[in-house]
Amino acid sequence: QVSVDVPDIKGRTVILGVHTKNKTLEDSVSVDTIAMRTPGFSGADLANLMNEAAILTGRRGKTAITNTEIDDSVDRIVAGMEGTRMVDSKSKTLVAYHEVGHAICGTLTPGHDAVQKVTLVPRGQAKGLTWFIPGEDPSLVSQQQIRARIVGALGGRAA
Repeated sequence: QVSVDVPDIKGRTVILGVHTKNKTLEDSVSVDTIAMRTPGFSGADLANLMNEAAILTGRRGKTAITNTEIDDSVDRIVAGMEGTRMVDSKSKTLVAYHEVGHAICGTLTPGHDAVQKVTLVPRGQAKGLTWFIPGEDPSLVSQQQIRARIVGALGGRAA
């Protein structure tokens, strides 16, 4: 049995180049940025990402894949389908405080990854999500980064 590890950022960039070759991308879409945002994705995951983005682009009546379609595709692949939106203002407020707690604690803690997006759109089991842009190699984590991630994770509860 042969085990093949998931590609690093350079490998993901090359793989994305293959899967974007036959797709029209808006000028602002950067394959390097997509590769940076997708650690742990296999080649099949990256192909799925670009196909999902192309489908969303078509459904929205656009002629080129934009960063919005990429973001929505990453969200769908990582966190699952969009759930029913919250209508209760108390629930929205609680979830908003919780997610902002993650974002603020992550931002203010040295060694934590940068915040990329905070959303109150439910996906899978989550009522809201805070996305962070991963650093260099997510498999090599320093003690400072581990502590920062713990602070960021508990920041939602503290808020």
